[in-house]
Amino acid sequence: PGAGVLKAREILESCQTEDPLFKSVLNLFTCLAVCHSVQVNVKGGSDDGKAESELSFSGMSPDEVALVQIADDVGIRFVSRIRKAAGNTSEVVLTGPSTSERKFSVLHELAFSSDRKRMSVIVKHKGGIWCITKGADSIMEGLLSVPFTEACAADLNTFSQQGLRTLIVGMRCIEQAEFDAWSLEYIAARNIIDDTQEAKMAEVGAKLEKGLKFVGVTAVEDRLQDGVPETISIIKEAGIRLWVLTGDKTETAVDIARSCKLFTETTTMAYATQALDAKDAEDKLLKAHSSLDGKGDTGLVLDGQTLLHALDSLECRKIIYDLGIVSRSCICSRLSPMQKLELVKLVREQNKLAITLAIGDGANDVPMIQGAHLGIAIRGKEGTQAVQASDIAISYFRFLVPLLLCHGRRSYRRVALFLSFYLYKNVALLMCDIWWMFQDKFRARIAFPEYLSIGFNVLYSAWHILFVLGFDSDIKDEVALARPALYKPGPARQLFNIRIFAQWILFGILQGSIAWVIPFAWVGTTEYDKTKPGQFWICSTAAFTSINIIVCMKLVMHCESPFSKWTILPTAGAFLCYIIVLFCL
Repeated sequence: PGAGVLKAREILESCQTEDPLFKSVLNLFTCLAVCHSVQVNVKGGSDDGKAESELSFSGMSPDEVALVQIADDVGIRFVSRIRKAAGNTSEVVLTGPSTSERKFSVLHELAFSSDRKRMSVIVKHKGGIWCITKGADSIMEGLLSVPFTEACAADLNTFSQQGLRTLIVGMRCIEQAEFDAWSLEYIAARNIIDDTQEAKMAEVGAKLEKGLKFVGVTAVEDRLQDGVPETISIIKEAGIRLWVLTGDKTETAVDIARSCKLFTETTTMAYATQALDAKDAEDKLLKAHSSLDGKGDTGLVLDGQTLLHALDSLECRKIIYDLGIVSRSCICSRLSPMQKLELVKLVREQNKLAITLAIGDGANDVPMIQGAHLGIAIRGKEGTQAVQASDIAISYFRFLVPLLLCHGRRSYRRVALFLSFYLYKNVALLMCDIWWMFQDKFRARIAFPEYLSIGFNVLYSAWHILFVLGFDSDIKDEVALARPALYKPGPARQLFNIRIFAQWILFGILQGSIAWVIPFAWVGTTEYDKTKPGQFWICSTAAFTSINIIVCMKLVMHCESPFSKWTILPTAGAFLCYIIVLFCL
């Protein structure tokens, strides 16, 4: 344990109840051990009490688990949570600093939400009713009975600059009559069955969360996973613009951005924060744009307050997008989940060709993940909501590099060729029918024998492409990872666009026409008799055979590995299927 934990444990173990420092430390860690939604699991132990049981904590929020764990480390142990048989109440049992147990009846729990940015529990202990609240300092400052002291504000600023996530803890005693009246109102709000239930519960809950006494500050380190700085550097080299959308304080977000190399020492920074109104927001955005325009390595910092005013203005939305283009990286702090979604929508609205990818690990990221073209979730301790809402789930942020540069790059090449080839081969076959339609003067007679044409999209030109493209590869993964610039053709749509598509269709028209016209021009007859073999069917079969050879060779020519066994064997197999059908049916 660190020096702070040892000092707090020493103060609590002294049990000097008259010491103000003892009371302050006891109140803080008791509040942390009571105000949470963490569950406790008991491991080990024995019935005779000789072997001490081991407690483990689990919860939806790793920050909450960390706070309960640190309270346990200093001697305030969360032992159990007992649900009452009737009603929604529960009983939280704590031990420490002495051996005696302390029981807190949780009468109501006001859950954390992205809009409230705080959590409260209403507890009853030794005949008194208490409201214990913990939340973001930007929200809690207005709920305290007195403003932050200079020392507290300085500590918050220091913690933020160190990249720590801070919370303010407050509490107050509630009179029985006030609680009874409030409880009836809260229960009524909870029983609402329409869309206003959540807003009404938040409104009623806020009536108790005021006039709080300051208890303390917590700071939790948001540790980066291994490989995050390297991953971000590679992604930037691949030509991808990065916007970090977070609910953390601006100072915390910027510090984390520097630690993960999103911003470097040479980055030219521009800030548009703390806007008071729409006009102020527009002025700050324009000033930031002018300071970044024309420069190389640039970074932008926005906050939720500025975006709250700016997102309602069409002019400001355009400026925000332009800022995102002139800056290589952008940090948006103090955002709600819906503001994250609005920024994703803004990019898609301002640039119809832009491809957006959102990656997150918590429930707050779900709207953003669902709003992007591609949503990626990171499995972790923040719960499974993001994973369930995502298109792809990965275990570590660094896995984003092979996902994009290897799997994503190959998939784009394969899908681009697949779409082009599939339409091309059908256009080529269709041209034969169009030429015959004019030759036959629109008498609705078939151009090819049915037993041949019915297998074109089943046996001769369809199944083998799955093997050919499934194993087709131009370069090894090691090369793709070492050269991120190879990823750029995908976002630039260089392999599938209107020009490429038109080329394939024109080739289909040309080659299909040649395959039909030459046999009939050579023979010089269109005499049609469906009851017996004749010159027409010889020409028709020759044209159909030519089409199959052409489309198979076309696919081989456009493969990155045309001489691979996964190209040669499936292609030969598809043509062999045609030969078998041609001579055996």
